Amino acid sequence: MKLLNICALLFFLGTNLCAQNTVGTIVNTQNSYNGYTLFCPVNGFQTYLIDNCGRVINSWTSIHLPGLSAELIPDGSIVRNGRILNSAMSIGGMAGIVEKFNWDGFRQWHYRCSGPDSTSHHDFEVLPNGNVLLLVVYGKNISDAVALGKDTSSFSDLTLFTESILEIEPIGIDSGRVVWRWDVWNHLVQDFDSTKTNFGVVSDHPEKMNINYKGSSSNRDWLHANSIDYNPELDQIVIGFRNTNEFWVIDHSTTIAEAASSSGGRYGKGGDILYRWGNPAACNRGTTADQKLFGPHDISWVPAGYPGEGNFMIFNNGDLTGISSVEEFAAPIDSAGFYSNPGTLAYGPAVADWSHSEPTNTLFNSQRLSSAQRMPNGNTLICSGFAGYFSEVDSLGNLVWAYRNPVSGTGILTQGNPVNSGVNSIFSIKRYGPDYPAFNGRTLTAANPLELNFNLDNCQISYIDVNKDENFSLEIFPNPAEDMIFINNKTINSTYLIYNLQGIILGKEFLSEIGNHAIDLSDFLPGTYLIVNSKNPKEAAIFIHKH
Repeated sequence: MKLLNICALLFFLGTNLCAQNTVGTIVNTQNSYNGYTLFCPVNGFQTYLIDNCGRVINSWTSIHLPGLSAELIPDGSIVRNGRILNSAMSIGGMAGIVEKFNWDGFRQWHYRCSGPDSTSHHDFEVLPNGNVLLLVVYGKNISDAVALGKDTSSFSDLTLFTESILEIEPIGIDSGRVVWRWDVWNHLVQDFDSTKTNFGVVSDHPEKMNINYKGSSSNRDWLHANSIDYNPELDQIVIGFRNTNEFWVIDHSTTIAEAASSSGGRYGKGGDILYRWGNPAACNRGTTADQKLFGPHDISWVPAGYPGEGNFMIFNNGDLTGISSVEEFAAPIDSAGFYSNPGTLAYGPAVADWSHSEPTNTLFNSQRLSSAQRMPNGNTLICSGFAGYFSEVDSLGNLVWAYRNPVSGTGILTQGNPVNSGVNSIFSIKRYGPDYPAFNGRTLTAANPLELNFNLDNCQISYIDVNKDENFSLEIFPNPAEDMIFINNKTINSTYLIYNLQGIILGKEFLSEIGNHAIDLSDFLPGTYLIVNSKNPKEAAIFIHKH
């Protein structure tokens, strides 16, 4: 079929850097992964979804400041932590409530987890069955800690905080049921008091935590978990700890009783630690010279099907060095999910498989907050939280996209004005591709960017000459069309995006089968449009709608 003799907009292929941009999208290149980025500013009540040009696709408003994470789930809803002040549990990253809002911003469900001796905090994970894993910190009386061998000679608090995980099954609009629980308190060891039941040689028990370990903090918040992720293939959970400078993997297949013990579950160890990495000194299997992580955040698995699938990725804040990095590495694990026994040594590997740092970039280096996420094309999306700076780099470390959060505690920032780090902080960000199920059947209309006096020159439109048939290969008919157009889909599980000539996505169709498929255009205004396979830009076509 002859294509129309016009120039057509593809999508977001701007390649120039606008030096005057201080907030919003600063760099945008054709090598960036095209998608939508979700974030909630630490000092704002809104959660935003933006495109790569920083234009707002959707937003949600809560009465609670974030506490601190948000996630877009496949049905188009967002789940977010909210902050409820709790003087009894004063810690950084306090939450206290988890909320679910539908695409249109209506709060469908919430669950309060804040009391006189406990609060949810930092991060959560939505499981495939819709249940929610919450990080929950609670206080234990110092006498309970002494009963488990706590050395209080240099400890002045009357309470010791311990970390737990609750799995909540949502019920109704404001309730939930605890269906699974795991608690650090059930997996402690110590070599201080031989009269206690958990006395032992700490280095002989890497599956347990030394209650007397003093990491980055000697106060009651000695662990400070700040991130959680779930691996559905392995049925494992990973938790990151800022103050012990490491992360642990535990078994989720256990019952509540097994999770409180050292036996049972898919891996036979109950709720004991299956694998730990980052700081061998925490289990007396190394010294400070062996430490790899320093105040880390956002431990996660690289998802199946992505470059590096199954590897761990973490933002290593670099508390002692002042230099942050993103680390990716493969754990010593077999196909069944069992980790290699290191004998008397620390768990491997000794070095990361991939690492990215920018020692001289003050925006990139962040001693608090922050996140990292692998993209389907192999790029890595990074949030340097303190400065509210987002960057995307390719596998060689080349910058392909950058954004600065324009939402501060005193209001929306103006393009071109200098920004002081710390006023626009972000805990973490997540990007979702155009074929993510949350976008099925939705018109993704891009509004203006958030920043005042915005400048989109760095997202300038690239035009494609389609005089020749070989430029675009998608077969469509009829053209011009009236209310209905048919496309010849040549690959299974394809997602087609429909753009207007301003580069705004007006429609999205997911086709699971090969062959001719009809697309309803009855809601489209008369005009010229571009339809593109999200995974293959050359599989595209221009059409006119005459209705």
